[in-house]
Amino acid sequence: MPRPADPRQWSEQSQAAVAASFRTHYSDKAYRCRYCSKDALFSAAEQKIVYEVKKAHIGVQRVLCGACWRDGHVVEQKIADCEARWAESKQVLAHDAAFLSAWHALLLLHQRYGARANSAAKNMLRKLLNRIVGEDVHIE
Repeated sequence: MPRPADPRQWSEQSQAAVAASFRTHYSDKAYRCRYCSKDALFSAAEQKIVYEVKKAHIGVQRVLCGACWRDGHVVEQKIADCEARWAESKQVLAHDAAFLSAWHALLLLHQRYGARANSAAKNMLRKLLNRIVGEDVHIE
């Protein structure tokens, strides 16, 4: 069901966008989840909240279904937990292959949910794992 759009409620950047001059309503948008490939819907009501209340840029579109979006945030939190542990105990964790491997796997999984690659962290983990194992570990 279409919902009226109020571009005056958008972020400043969105108000400067071309869409501000012609977008008069939101309508449901069907899409396929990038992660699980299930059909999903970005409803007009959700769009109104995202653009007018949360102030996301008008060009932002959904790419993950609700379940995958929540799962991606769980992965993000686990990465933050790894980073916090690392900050507290680098000397010990630098020799913990299980921790380093798990952290690396989380980084790769996070990318699959659409996050940008954290090349610096992945390179650091690869180098540390190479030292522990004593050979060239092939990880992305």
